[in-house]
Amino acid sequence: MYREKVNTRDELVARIMNSAALIKQERQDELRRATHTVAKRVEKCIEVEGVGFLNTYFELLQLIEIIDITNKCN
Repeated sequence: MYREKVNTRDELVARIMNSAALIKQERQDELRRATHTVAKRVEKCIEVEGVGFLNTYFELLQLIEIIDITNKCN
């Protein structure tokens, strides 16, 4: 996605969207399993800890996702 210089915001958005579509196509089963797993964990968090803990959990998931995406791009 970043091997060539991006000249405009629209070009960057297009590259990101194309990459996301490719990932979705190639890893659809993995994405489905991950989504299902997160949904189950959310339900359990609400049961056990409540909504306050859930907000912290989602912030952690976002950080992990950013790190994972960064590692895959390098």
